[in-house]
Amino acid sequence: MITRAEALVSMLLVGVAAGCSTSHPVADAGTLDGGDVPSDPSDGCDAEPTYPTGTSTDALTHDGLDRTFRVHVPPGSDGRARPVVVMFHGGGGSGAQLENASSRMDVIADREGFVTVYPDGTGAIRTWNGDGCCGSAAASDVDDVGFVSALLDHLEATLCVDRRRIFAAGMSNGAILTHRLACSLADRLAAVAPVAGTDMTSTCTPTRPIPIMQIHGSDDGHVPWEGGLGCGPANVAFTSVPTTIARWQSRNGCASTSTRSLAEGDGFCERSDDCDADVVLCTVEG
Repeated sequence: MITRAEALVSMLLVGVAAGCSTSHPVADAGTLDGGDVPSDPSDGCDAEPTYPTGTSTDALTHDGLDRTFRVHVPPGSDGRARPVVVMFHGGGGSGAQLENASSRMDVIADREGFVTVYPDGTGAIRTWNGDGCCGSAAASDVDDVGFVSALLDHLEATLCVDRRRIFAAGMSNGAILTHRLACSLADRLAAVAPVAGTDMTSTCTPTRPIPIMQIHGSDDGHVPWEGGLGCGPANVAFTSVPTTIARWQSRNGCASTSTRSLAEGDGFCERSDDCDADVVLCTVEG
């Protein structure tokens, strides 16, 4: 069976993203297996690190809200610019839950030498504003895109990170936010990997093609493969997985066809053909 964390790391260990010229330059290749890309050390490489090895908790204020997050630094962080993966929990979850009970990402981060970050959503039942979903965050139009941008500023100033290798991944409602971030922060994110959540944006105009790997179960009841209302509490009609992939194929200049790129156990991945930046759909059957 495809392990979510292992699949995400397949995109992490290489420089990925379509080239652009911004104040936050990302990598120069548009594929999930793209070649040698030089690092871009952040300003934090010239300062004493704020966070020690292991997991630390912290907060910053954005748009009048105190926003909490967890930062996991791998051992042996010796001043080398590290990749970063920002992980977004599902609706009703938390950064601690995603770190300690769900993703198992820290084990791989320690092995491979990248920083993992686990922000918290807002509200009594924590949710993210993914535009068309979910909960109080969407109802109150919480500025989660602005918060993530401010969080990236903070990480770049306080840690030695590689600004060309900052990634986002999320689960369910967190995946829905991840799609929105790909639309709005393509100048800062090298690639994204939403898990079990589809594109709920009303508008999406990324500044460049951005590699995306969608991971989804074919029998998902909360965010159904074919879209519409799920069995969870969100009470919204979800965008289908096929429509989500078709949107990213259009944004990334892909053909409508795809090629099987991985098969293992009850999962397989298909890479869209002829893209300016990769669009990959990984399906867990059943």
